[in-house]
Amino acid sequence: MPEEGDPQFDLADYLNEDVVIVIDTGRLRSEAQRTLAVVLLSNLWTALKRRAAREEGDQPLVNLYLEEAASIAVSDVLSELLAQARGFGCSVTLAMQYPAQLRSRDEGAYEEVLNNVGSIITGPVPSDRGLAERLATDEMDADRVATRLRALQRGEWVVSLPAGFGETPPRPFLVGSPSPPPTDPTESRPLAPDGHATFEAARDRLRDRVLAECGLQLASPSTVDAEDQEEASDAPDPETVRVDSALPHTTRLPPTVEYDAEIHACRCRECDARYDPSLDGVRRATNCCGDLDAVDPADIPICDLNLKLTPAECRDSEFSTTQLLFLQAVYNAQQLRYEPPAYDLLHDSMIRLQEYVGIESAAVDDLCEAGVLTRDTDHPHRLYTVTPDGRKAIGEHYREGVDYGHGQGDLEETSQHVFAVEVARRYLEADYVEDPDSDVAEVIPYYDLDGNRRLDVAGVDADGEFEVVVEVERVNHDLRRAVPEDFDKLASCDPAEAIWVVMSQSDGHEVLTALNDPLDEDPRVEKTYASTTPPQQFRIDTPGLTAMYPVTWLRDRVDDDELAD
Repeated sequence: MPEEGDPQFDLADYLNEDVVIVIDTGRLRSEAQRTLAVVLLSNLWTALKRRAAREEGDQPLVNLYLEEAASIAVSDVLSELLAQARGFGCSVTLAMQYPAQLRSRDEGAYEEVLNNVGSIITGPVPSDRGLAERLATDEMDADRVATRLRALQRGEWVVSLPAGFGETPPRPFLVGSPSPPPTDPTESRPLAPDGHATFEAARDRLRDRVLAECGLQLASPSTVDAEDQEEASDAPDPETVRVDSALPHTTRLPPTVEYDAEIHACRCRECDARYDPSLDGVRRATNCCGDLDAVDPADIPICDLNLKLTPAECRDSEFSTTQLLFLQAVYNAQQLRYEPPAYDLLHDSMIRLQEYVGIESAAVDDLCEAGVLTRDTDHPHRLYTVTPDGRKAIGEHYREGVDYGHGQGDLEETSQHVFAVEVARRYLEADYVEDPDSDVAEVIPYYDLDGNRRLDVAGVDADGEFEVVVEVERVNHDLRRAVPEDFDKLASCDPAEAIWVVMSQSDGHEVLTALNDPLDEDPRVEKTYASTTPPQQFRIDTPGLTAMYPVTWLRDRVDDDELAD
């Protein structure tokens, strides 16, 4: 049994989440691969049955994809999944050279594939009698199917699909792979001049998606030893727990650093030297007998929390002290009060904040259900926002001119919006203010136009005249009304450039569609582009829109500029 505090992984925690979990066993030996596969499949099967017993009604579909499935058909669990998983909301996809590969390892699994798999896609197979019989029809017997399978060329596929209830099954049919793209070794076509930018944009989208949705690793993080750190789940007495610092609660510290609760300080594990309970103190403690550059940045926790509640208020709250600390950490992060390596809103998932205050995911979900926290996005990383009720729960009060207003922020602003505004601000600072050929002398976020309208970011010249204005657009249900209004707001400033920052490529096209076809039937933009065109390639020159950038593309450009400096 795992010790309390040991890192654990259970697929049950993710069955209802919109996530992609990739488990790569390619570097393991064959026997280790099969053993790990059985453990994971057993864990999934148990989790599916537990979910079905615990939850009523329709449940999110779980898609299981097994690459080289024949090599892991070593137990009854795969046969059970193939036979019963559909009834537990799980779809199973098996990828293998040909079904008969299963036969030498598990006859039962082979029979399940032939009799219980609804959709089959196969390329050329020289010899697999069972597969030929499975694809046979009244018009084409097994011998003819086998001959056809042997004669398939590379890039040709036979597809057999299931029928709906009471419908006649469709006959298997032939499909072909599309032609290889330009520059493929088997093709002689060169890449078009604008193809490089299109390729780079597609690559960036794929990378962002992978970083946002994947990344669960079979590796243990550098966490604080259980005996050295009190677990958050112990629910310490609000009268004694510190709420001004995350150090008594964090599950992540550099391997050579520990937190001493008795003196509220960081301590070097090697020489016992003591340092301040601050980010600078953690850095110095790490470098004391170690190397800060060699430490995973995620092991450098936030330090300051400053929860503004008395022990009595914590005790009377409907939320646990740990939940209150997490709300405070999220609030601080969305106010840009932390700095890297502890936490950077532009690059770090707020899952790190969960680790820094020692809160379980279920407790975070409870905060969302209670309406004190909202989950903004998982692209490019997980971001939460503390709601007005959440601010009230932790004693934070918005003050105009300090927390919101001209140059400060928007009332009820989300973390995702803060993220995008900060990216745009840094972009204008680097590419305009620091450019000697630019007339932009100052960048002002949240520029108040008239008390009712505000620019997300404005770049003004020495006389205060607008040179560049920026609108950060989050797609919502009121797009066809809100987007044209934002366009008109930017155009009214008569800037040299009007830049839009969108959350994704698809959002950029939705914004463009709203400008093409607004509710008031007065198109702001006539130009249209194919949905595959990256927004940064739009060529539009109107008073309210001269450029459009996906936020991750713009952030990466800012990062490149900072590295170049």
